[in-house]
Amino acid sequence: MYDLVVIGAGPGGYVAALRAAQLGAKVAVVERDKLGGCCLNRGCIPTKALVRSAEVYTTVREAETYGTRVQGSVALDMRAVMARKRDVVAQLVGGVERLLAAADVDVYRGTASVPAPGRVTVARQDGSSEQLETRHIILATGSKPKLPPVPEDHLRLTISSDDALELEEVPASMLIIGGGVLGVEFACIYRAFGAEIRMIKRSPLLLPPVDEEISRRIMPVLKKRGIKVNTGVFIKAIEETSAGRRVICDTKDGGEVSFEAEKVLVAMGREPDFGDIDLDALGVEHDRKGIKVDARMRTTCAGVYAIGDVVGRTYLASVASHEGMVAVEDMFGEGRDMDYRVVPEVVFSSPECASVGLREKEAAERAAETGREVAVSKFPFSANGKAVAMGETTGLVKIIADKATGEVLGMHILGPHASDLIHEGAVALKARMKAEDLARIVFAHPTLSEAVMEAAHGVGGEPLHIAAGRRP
Repeated sequence: MYDLVVIGAGPGGYVAALRAAQLGAKVAVVERDKLGGCCLNRGCIPTKALVRSAEVYTTVREAETYGTRVQGSVALDMRAVMARKRDVVAQLVGGVERLLAAADVDVYRGTASVPAPGRVTVARQDGSSEQLETRHIILATGSKPKLPPVPEDHLRLTISSDDALELEEVPASMLIIGGGVLGVEFACIYRAFGAEIRMIKRSPLLLPPVDEEISRRIMPVLKKRGIKVNTGVFIKAIEETSAGRRVICDTKDGGEVSFEAEKVLVAMGREPDFGDIDLDALGVEHDRKGIKVDARMRTTCAGVYAIGDVVGRTYLASVASHEGMVAVEDMFGEGRDMDYRVVPEVVFSSPECASVGLREKEAAERAAETGREVAVSKFPFSANGKAVAMGETTGLVKIIADKATGEVLGMHILGPHASDLIHEGAVALKARMKAEDLARIVFAHPTLSEAVMEAAHGVGGEPLHIAAGRRP
């Protein structure tokens, strides 16, 4: 008899299992594929390994800019790039295996079904099965890729993000369907590797999770790097050509346009994967957007919780892990609600984008409802000493605050190490700090973090290191 059985060992499931074990529970995890889920095996980690290879390759090609002369030609070895990526994944997946073993969490390999609350059946590949009894169940079955509305035989002419993580030759050209986080990251990676890149999408802006201004600003940056972007197109067919593939689209004005490339990558985001579990029979309320849960990740079936992508609220590994801890602490510890107010969204583009809290439009709309106003302050990396020394001056830090109180409502960053800097905004939001509080902290010099301090100064007055009236 287990206290908890977790179905799915991604960043939500395995973290939930570890936290439950810390709280003294007897725990089992059921996984039908690989420990670590999509994040470690096919998502966050392998893409960041490729991002790093792209950064190094770009830096070496531009080495003379920094006073370093490279003798001879610089060549990219994609087989070595992919081998390193696999080594990184193997190291981290092995780490998850060791953590679960050290916590005495039992791992069952197979496909789980839930015939009734408190019972989990594990079907193994050899045809055998096993019944597990448990007080609680967590559904952490993850997500699957969204697909364009074309016939299945057309989709066979495309590659998935999984395939893009295994290419051992850089294609001459790649057409990317989708302009969200995944699409932009792959665009930047393969453009750095030398492929001609074009992105196509329906909506007019890239990267819907980030502030609209950041989205607008990154489009010309990508264009400068040679990435072409077409918006307002609707895919209706994919054809094979002698040179590769052709994607035929309708346009928003009723016309037709087509694009050709050697490879067509589908990167339209993800949608919940219920793992073939009969949720209706369990009485677990759900729709195509995900499983319905309350603030402590409880479903409508007593004793059954759901976390991560299968909930469909936000497709972030960090959120899945946190939801897992919230669910487990509700079961075995001091319960707390899941707080989505302070969730950083990060895009590992070139340069990086990151957002936390309210976007400018959201903040203004909410303020207008209560008769309040917002203050917006921006500071460019072109005026930051460390960024200038690094040669990475594209972008800015943007802080949104309540005009009357100065409380920080949101922070948005385009620029170097945005993925690291955004957590200063997350801490400020969590602590309900005022911009003045940030401005009065002594920041080390020279650091990129000083751009945050300068933007904070600008909420109530003017940044120090930019002339009055010259803000971006």
